[in-house]
Amino acid sequence: MKKTFMILFLLSTVLLGADKGTVLRSIVFPGWGQQHAGHSTRGAIFMGLEASIWTGVGISYLQAVFNRDDYRNLAMERAGIDVSFRNRDFQDDVGNFSSSGEYNDYIRSLARYYYPDDPEEQQNYFATHSRYGSDGWSWTNTGARSDYDDALRVSREWFRRTVYVAAFALVNRAVSAIDASLLDPAEPGVYTEIGFPESADFSSVRFTVGARF
Repeated sequence: MKKTFMILFLLSTVLLGADKGTVLRSIVFPGWGQQHAGHSTRGAIFMGLEASIWTGVGISYLQAVFNRDDYRNLAMERAGIDVSFRNRDFQDDVGNFSSSGEYNDYIRSLARYYYPDDPEEQQNYFATHSRYGSDGWSWTNTGARSDYDDALRVSREWFRRTVYVAAFALVNRAVSAIDASLLDPAEPGVYTEIGFPESADFSSVRFTVGARF
């Protein structure tokens, strides 16, 4: 909590004394503020990072959608169930059990375990959690079920990555805004530097905020 407060305090202190137009440009599109202030190289770095981030978002999202289509098609064609509108638990159950009959046997055993001396509660539990009719499925073979389970897992991983990569767009905006706010040479003692630690490695960028005394 203290670290978060100190970061917010530092950001607010830096931005209050900055050129609001330059900072806002950097928030809207990282690098725009630097370009506006006449620092084209710094602006190009932030713009390049922004382009890379959204390229990554697009690739991750497409991979997630492709795998989502795969497991939906597998479930429909090889198990006879449409999982496109089902919740997460239902989709998991389709991948974990070879058929709804096997799943119902599992539910029946849970009912006996939870209510060993109460047949009525066993029946209520089973009626509430079992799946028949349009909720039923039966895999043609274990290979198809395994392929479905893999595609389901991979799709979810790619969707998570999409969110994580998109979060870097917020980080890029925050860093760009801070950098833009400190470009004014009249700002006493405060400076920023951007560079590549290894001149041959353009995948690594170092951003430094410091103060001269």
